[in-house]
Amino acid sequence: MKRHKDLISVLRANNMRITPARRALIQFILNNKTRRIPLREIYDHVGSVLDSVDRSSIYRNLQVLKKMDVLQELNLPKVGKCFQFVFDRKVHHYFICKECGRSSRGKPELFQRIEQALRDVHGFSKANLSVVFYGLCSNCTKD
Repeated sequence: MKRHKDLISVLRANNMRITPARRALIQFILNNKTRRIPLREIYDHVGSVLDSVDRSSIYRNLQVLKKMDVLQELNLPKVGKCFQFVFDRKVHHYFICKECGRSSRGKPELFQRIEQALRDVHGFSKANLSVVFYGLCSNCTKD
């Protein structure tokens, strides 16, 4: 439960109230932190735990967590919006095929090179890189 307390501390440090809806949302995300959780599943779960929470409130809370770098939003073909827990990860990046929807997690070596280029060209260091690349996978580019 340490991560739950860490997230609650981050919310409080940003002058945010800890509502029952936020608490339920955070716990659900932490329980599924290794998955990309579809938006529909988040709505269904939080709605089943708390009857009085509407979808717009859940979505606003997701956007707040996204701005605070707790979540990363992914738009997966054939699935739609998903959210991935990234709070304690330095590098989180994905390659998503626009044709088949296959997604892969990127390798850190690529971003070590990008981080070096950011330092060399822009003098920017200690980046917490979060990127989503959309394109075609090798299977979908074969004719």
